[in-house]
Amino acid sequence: MALPVLNAKTFEVKQPSTGDKITLRPFLVAEEKILLQVAEGTAGEMSEAVKQIIRQCVQGKEDLDVDSLPSFDIEYIFLKLRAESVGSNIDLLIPHKPECERTEYKLDISKVKVNFDEGHDKKIMLDKKVGVIMRYPNISMLGEIAEKDDETDQSFDLIKQCIEHVFTADGEMHSFGDASDKEKEDFIDSMSTDQFMKMQEFFTTMPTLSHVIKIPKCVTCGQPFEHTLEGLANFF
Repeated sequence: MALPVLNAKTFEVKQPSTGDKITLRPFLVAEEKILLQVAEGTAGEMSEAVKQIIRQCVQGKEDLDVDSLPSFDIEYIFLKLRAESVGSNIDLLIPHKPECERTEYKLDISKVKVNFDEGHDKKIMLDKKVGVIMRYPNISMLGEIAEKDDETDQSFDLIKQCIEHVFTADGEMHSFGDASDKEKEDFIDSMSTDQFMKMQEFFTTMPTLSHVIKIPKCVTCGQPFEHTLEGLANFF
């Protein structure tokens, strides 16, 4: 006779980028093993592990393309998974001044959210006639770009991968993904400095998983201070 299967509870998370509800189950021992295997791994290995765990925990939405989700969606969903599976309180050591010891702080990650910039827009007009529609970078894309040493190369590659469409005031719409690499590079190279800065602003104002911690008293100097946690790695 086969052993009985244990049924895990489920819970809902609202996907930050779309507002859609996703049903998940908490971590099981199988997912804990995945985390342990990559605990000392690279950022890329950890990103792949996080995506694998989300795939395994999603319930009733097999068509969800985890690989294409924006990085902040992945980070938020995983943080909610961690809160439901292991508990919402985590102990952190928060840095202050270089000469100060880190201050202990207990964070309730259930209160952490994705923050949206009021003026942020995926549609960017480069001039009066031509504009672009952007897509948010996924977590794998950010990991690959972070490995590049040159900041200019990082910016160029990020823009190249995140332009979804190019459109004109006349109503023409062109899929950027259908263009050749040379056409993409020529299009970006033809931008003025101001236009390129508009593109970079898209990434600096895009939604982020972040939380401001207010420390009433530094353990070393006794002064109050604030510290911002941003991105999944900062919360562990």
